[in-house]
Amino acid sequence: MNLRQYKDLSFSSGERGSILSAACLILAFPKTDIWPLAWVGLVPLLCGLDGQTPARAFARAYLCGILFFAGTLYWLIHVTLPGMILLVAYLAVYFGLFGVGYSFLAGSKTVWRPFGIAGLWTLLEFIRAHFLTGFGWASLGYSQYKNLLLIQVADLTGVYGVSFLVVLANFLFKEIFDGVCKDPRARLKFAPSLNVVVVVLALASGYGALRLAVVRRAQNQPAPQAAIAVVQANTPQSMKWYEPAWPDILARYQILTEAAAKEKPDLIIWPETSYPGILWEDKELFDELRGFVARLGVPLLVGAIVEEEGRYYNTAILLSKNGEVLQQYRKVHLVPFGEYIPLRRLFPFLEHIVPIADFTAGEEYTVFEVPGGDAGKSFSVLICFEDTLGGLTRQFVRQGAGLLVNMTNDAWFKDTKEPFMHAQASVFRGVENRRSLVRAANTGVSCFIDASGRVTRAVEDEHGKKTYVPGYAVAKVRFDRQKTFYTRYGDVFLLLCWGCLLGALSPKENKFKTLHFFRNVYNKHRRKGQ
Repeated sequence: MNLRQYKDLSFSSGERGSILSAACLILAFPKTDIWPLAWVGLVPLLCGLDGQTPARAFARAYLCGILFFAGTLYWLIHVTLPGMILLVAYLAVYFGLFGVGYSFLAGSKTVWRPFGIAGLWTLLEFIRAHFLTGFGWASLGYSQYKNLLLIQVADLTGVYGVSFLVVLANFLFKEIFDGVCKDPRARLKFAPSLNVVVVVLALASGYGALRLAVVRRAQNQPAPQAAIAVVQANTPQSMKWYEPAWPDILARYQILTEAAAKEKPDLIIWPETSYPGILWEDKELFDELRGFVARLGVPLLVGAIVEEEGRYYNTAILLSKNGEVLQQYRKVHLVPFGEYIPLRRLFPFLEHIVPIADFTAGEEYTVFEVPGGDAGKSFSVLICFEDTLGGLTRQFVRQGAGLLVNMTNDAWFKDTKEPFMHAQASVFRGVENRRSLVRAANTGVSCFIDASGRVTRAVEDEHGKKTYVPGYAVAKVRFDRQKTFYTRYGDVFLLLCWGCLLGALSPKENKFKTLHFFRNVYNKHRRKGQ
C-alpha cells in the first residue's frame, strides 16, 4: 500500500479524521501529557476539511470539538452532568467555526494562508476565553506547558502565541503529508509561505533558548527572597460543609502546619476555603486558629468564605505571626455556575441544574506584603480559577506583585486530570509575567514554579503521586520587579492574528492594487513637497 492509498483509506471519511485528531489532542493534555502529539494532532482534521463546503466543514470540525472537550473536561460531571453536556456542546462550536473559516482560507493563494489559519484558531481561542465571562481551559498552547523551550515566547504573546505556533506547525506537517501523498518519489519542495513558517518556528525556538539562559542568569542576581511553605490537607469535598467535621479539618491542617514550621518558613499558605465553615460565624473556631498561629509564630495565609452584610466573599486572609488579621483579598473574578448563576432571574430553571447560592465579587487587586521581613516581598493571590486568566493576572503584577500565589480547591472534580490541567495555567501565568508562582491546593497539585515555567518542587508521596495525598513542601522563592512585554501591553498579539487573517482573506490582486494606490499617493505627496 503506497502513501496515496493510505491517505485515501485513512481520510476517505472526514469523520475518521475528526476522531483521530480529537484522540491525539486529548493525549497531548494531562494526565498522559504526550505534548508532541499536539504538533500533528490537527493534521487529520485539516485533511478532512480540504475541499469541503462550509456546512460540511462545520460538521466535521464540530464533531472533533465534541470529542475533544468531552475527553478533556469530563471531570465536570462530578459537579453537574447536564452542565457538562451543555458546556461541551457550546465549546465545540468554536471548533466548528474554525472549520468554516478554514474552508474559506484553504483556497487562498497568498503567503498569508498558513498564518491566517493559525490566526483564526488563536482568535477563536481568545474569544472562547472571554465571551460570557470566558472559559479558556484546554487551549492548545496549554498542552505545551512541559515544553520549556517553546513556551518562553509567552512573555511576548501570552499563551495564545504558543497556540498560534502549534497550529502553524500542524499546517506545515499537513502540507508535507499532502505533498508526499501526491507523489512519494518527488522531491519535497516548500512553497514560499511554508519556508516562512519554518523560519518563524525556528525564531521562536531561538528566542526560547535565549530567554531560558537569561532567566537562569537572573536567578543568580540579588533579589528579595523568602521561604514559603504550602500545606495540602487532602480534605474530601463531602466533609468541607459537614459541621461536625470542622474541628477535625482544622486539626489536620494544624498537624501539617506544625511539621512545616519546623523548617522555619517566612510564610505558610493554606488552600482556598481551607478554613472550615464561614469566617466570623463561629468565633471560637477562628479564635482557635488565631491562637494556633500565635503559638507557632509564623504568618499564615488562609482561604476562607467571609460573610459581611449578607454578602459572601471567597477570600484570602493574611494573619501575622501574632494571629492578627493584616490584609484580605476578595476574589475578583467569580466562576459562573460555580460561584454564581448567570441570568438567575431570567432563567430560574438553572437553579435546578446547578443548585448554588451567589457569591459577591471583590473589587480590588490586592497586593500583600510578607510580614516581618525586608521590604520588597510583595505578592498577590489568585483564588481558584483566577490563574487561568492572563489578563487578570497581569493586573496584579502591574500593581506591584513580585510573586504570584494560587490557592485552590479542586476536590470538586475527584482524582481526574483536572488538577493537572489547572496547574498548566499557572505555568503560563508565571512565564507571561516572569514571576515565580506558588500553588497551594487542597487535593493537589501544590507546587513551586519558577519564572521560566519549571516546576521546582511539589507536594507528593513516596511514589511521586501529587494529587489526593496529604503533605507539605517548603522552598525559597524570589520576588522580581521587572515587567515583561506581555505584562505591559497584554494580548496585543491578537492584533497580529487579525492582520494575518485579513491578509489571507484578501485576494492577491486586490492587495497589489492597494499597494499601488498607497505608492501613488506617497509619490504624489513627495512631488508636491519638492
